[in-house]
Amino acid sequence: MKQINYKLLLFVFFVSSISFAQQKKITGTVTDDNGLPLPGVNIIVKNTSEGTQTDFDGNYSIAASSGAVLTYSYVGFETKELVVGNRNNINVSLLVSRATLEEVVVVGFGERARKSLSTSIATVEVDDIVNIATPTVSGALQGTVTGLQVNQNSGTPGAGFSVRIRGASSIQGSNEPLYVLDGVPLLNGTPGGGNFGGQDNDILSSLNFSDIESIQVLKDASATAIYGSRAANGVVLITTKRGKTGKLKVEINSYLGFQDAIERFDPAPLGESLRYADIAWDEAIGVPSGTGLFSTGGILGFNFLDASGLTTLDELYASDSDVNYVDEIYRSEAVVRQTDISLSGGSENARYFLQYSDFNQEGVIINQDFARRTLRLNVDFKASKSIDIDAGISISETDVSRINSDNNIFGALTTSLLEYPGLPLRDEFGELTRDNFLFSNPIQNALLESSDEVSLRYITNLGLRVKLLEGLSLYSKINLERLDFRQDRFFPAETAQGAGANGDAFTFQNLFTNWVSNTTLNYNKKFGDWGLTALAGFSFEGSDTNQTTINTQNFPEGFNQPANGSTLIQADNFNTERRLFSYLSRLGGSYQDKIFIEGTLRADASSVFGQGNQIGYFPAVSAAYIISEDFQSEAITNLKARVSWGQQGNQSGLGNFASRGLVGAVNVADVPGTSIVQVENPNLKWEITTQTNFGLDVSLFNKINLTYDYYIKNTTDLLLNRTFRNSTGFLAITDNIGSIENIGHEIGLSADIVRNDSFSWNSQVNLTFNKNEVTALVRDANGDFLPIDSGFASRVSVGQSLGSFFGLVFDGIYGPGDEIPAALQARGVSEGDVRYVDVNGDGNITPDDRQFIGDPNPELIGNFRNSITYKGFDLAANVQFELGKDIYNNSLAFAGPGSRTIFGKTREGISDYYTADNTDATQPRPREGSLQVFNAQDSSQYVEEGDYVRLKEVVLGYTFNTTLLGVKNTSLRIYVGGDNLLTFTDYSGLDPEVNTFGSDNVSRGTDFFTQGLNKTYKFGINLKF
Repeated sequence: MKQINYKLLLFVFFVSSISFAQQKKITGTVTDDNGLPLPGVNIIVKNTSEGTQTDFDGNYSIAASSGAVLTYSYVGFETKELVVGNRNNINVSLLVSRATLEEVVVVGFGERARKSLSTSIATVEVDDIVNIATPTVSGALQGTVTGLQVNQNSGTPGAGFSVRIRGASSIQGSNEPLYVLDGVPLLNGTPGGGNFGGQDNDILSSLNFSDIESIQVLKDASATAIYGSRAANGVVLITTKRGKTGKLKVEINSYLGFQDAIERFDPAPLGESLRYADIAWDEAIGVPSGTGLFSTGGILGFNFLDASGLTTLDELYASDSDVNYVDEIYRSEAVVRQTDISLSGGSENARYFLQYSDFNQEGVIINQDFARRTLRLNVDFKASKSIDIDAGISISETDVSRINSDNNIFGALTTSLLEYPGLPLRDEFGELTRDNFLFSNPIQNALLESSDEVSLRYITNLGLRVKLLEGLSLYSKINLERLDFRQDRFFPAETAQGAGANGDAFTFQNLFTNWVSNTTLNYNKKFGDWGLTALAGFSFEGSDTNQTTINTQNFPEGFNQPANGSTLIQADNFNTERRLFSYLSRLGGSYQDKIFIEGTLRADASSVFGQGNQIGYFPAVSAAYIISEDFQSEAITNLKARVSWGQQGNQSGLGNFASRGLVGAVNVADVPGTSIVQVENPNLKWEITTQTNFGLDVSLFNKINLTYDYYIKNTTDLLLNRTFRNSTGFLAITDNIGSIENIGHEIGLSADIVRNDSFSWNSQVNLTFNKNEVTALVRDANGDFLPIDSGFASRVSVGQSLGSFFGLVFDGIYGPGDEIPAALQARGVSEGDVRYVDVNGDGNITPDDRQFIGDPNPELIGNFRNSITYKGFDLAANVQFELGKDIYNNSLAFAGPGSRTIFGKTREGISDYYTADNTDATQPRPREGSLQVFNAQDSSQYVEEGDYVRLKEVVLGYTFNTTLLGVKNTSLRIYVGGDNLLTFTDYSGLDPEVNTFGSDNVSRGTDFFTQGLNKTYKFGINLKF
């Protein structure tokens, strides 16, 4: 028996020895798809309890047999399983899981699992945009999510963007969304005053996109209601990067680019321009050419600075100075560059993120530049198990150098095209000439005039989170924002705009201070199949504004400061304060993680309104049902229906005393006194936007995701001016009048076409259809709605889209044998002049014949984005498009066929004008005086289709994962790319995306010598270690 036990013991020992011999030590490193180490990755021998985690450098060690399967899992990444086999060293790269990234999203005053969302919230794929290297936050938002329309108003450096979420809902107020940075609302609006042309400053230009961790766009009323009266136009939540536990991580991003205008005006040669002018003036004045028509002291009195002073039109034909001022106004090469350096890391109790960025952009037109420097520090402390502290500070400085530009008759593009090209650019000494025809030398104007705009912005915040009980926490945050903006503008006497005043200087300074304090209680608890979430809190916002304006003229030579001007034109100082106190609450419930319902109520008390109307209540409710939880399907992995309803207010565009009666100081016959300057309106209240949303989310095979939303958005009690009779002595009063409706469909489609270790291809398509209609306005004494005119040909009218174009209907050119009404003949209209439709049939053309002739609001906006990776290569491309919109090309009224200027024609603008030998012409005959104005009236001849398809960005990169300069786990990415490389459009202007009047609500889609966008070629590096 003992012998048997001994043999059995030997057998067991032998088998155990063999088993132990099969175990071996496996080592390796786990990294992300950029080659950076991942600390804390869970590694388990499948079907056992054996496991380990990677250290701070992503390294690991585990014992496993050759036939074992190792499972690698990490939050936010796809789980991977590998057979050990004969390998002793296994390095693993984990792919980011798109589905997991969307599991938790930032919402107003908190976070939510995406699965539980019953509202319309879209997430911007920040990582994809970072790879494209975009310099601005506003520009980065273009084409990212449905329902969001972002247009760059101009190609001038630092020019603003127009951002709309689900259309425009206000006429006099702002239609820009509310921007919330790290949980705190930012100042909305633009700080500038007296800008050159119609472009606003971009309020987000002081933010560096590389600082941003995530962006969520809140679109429906239930998602935005927690922000109450600030959220009628939607909300953009921006969360900046914070440090993560681990060793110091360094990241350096830098790129260099070269820019040029997508399109330039093509001016007509001097000879063709003069022939055109010859015909126009000879017929208008009745004086044949060569008889002193243009001589000094002659009929027109123009001075071309000819040596003799008696230059005639015939002699000008022989001029050897055919200056192309358009080409001269552009730089031969405009450089753009940016460098970011960030440091991050920390322990479990303290983490940090520090980043510095330097961005510089030269304008494609001379004397235009933009520079931005930003510094951000975010820190997080764990004071105890139940207390967490977060703090942040950001400092940014922007410096914009500008010249006269968009929507300005003295603008660089305007003068370079309209100025007489027959004079030499420089004199015999090489100095720029100065002439007295239409404008001063455009190049001299651009070099001598100046506008320097400097913004210094500080944002600081401090947050405290206390875990009170299981599922219950208190969070309090305070934020201080300060923006100091200053603009110094000077026109020397040698420039066109400064000549009449012997120099003109303007200084504008605006100091904003904004502080916000939020305190909320959050509760989140599960009770079996039931879940409960609750939030209650209060918020206080205060803002102070101090504005100073000084304008002086008449300067001694060599001096350009306002104090040096001997004539004071304006000296103003303005101080104002605004306060907003709010209570906010949200209550949500769930059942079996498939049925969700949520209600929100916010009460805002504003200092803007009078007694009885200071408090507004803004409710919202939403619900969602995950239908796919009730059936099993390999194809349909998620199917969720959503519905929501809610209301928000809007007080933007109102002064702090809009509801109150005001008095001002007056001086009559040297006797000081006061008078009423504003009539009170104690009934003034909020604009109210009511929105209903129906949504559907579908996922197929865990690869294809479809999101559809249908919304109805009505805004009532619009804040508009109601005019008074002249006998009252007052012009108007702000009142609640009118309404606007937006109805739309949003379709978002994303597909992982291929996704494996070495190759991935993701495609996204976003489509937005929005229909805007004005449904009520101010009524006149007869009860009829009164339209509102703005810009060149824009009108707000009931039954039309906001800012539709209104003018005469162009009906071609009068040709031989065409009947011309007697009333028009009496005005001198003849063959070759423009024919307009006589709408009222009175035989004449008057303003009563005007009709709606175009709509600047696109029927469809969208984009098509692709991201492809293959081993170390990555390729990203984004195509942006807008369809079904019109543009009012007012540049044609000055430089096109039959336009209002005798010189300054484009080559195309006088390519086919009417003459006795060209009666089939498409362009009217050359005219001057009243008939020139007749042929160039606001009409449909200047309305063009504004559809376009644009290759917005394309970038190709390659990532090396290696050891660099002795530093292990280094990731180096190099890339080349371009912006706005291809544009397909039938629009004849410089660019179909720009908008002369910036973010103006009414005068949209207008182009008056607006600087087009730029195409950019760039290359850069991303270094991480």
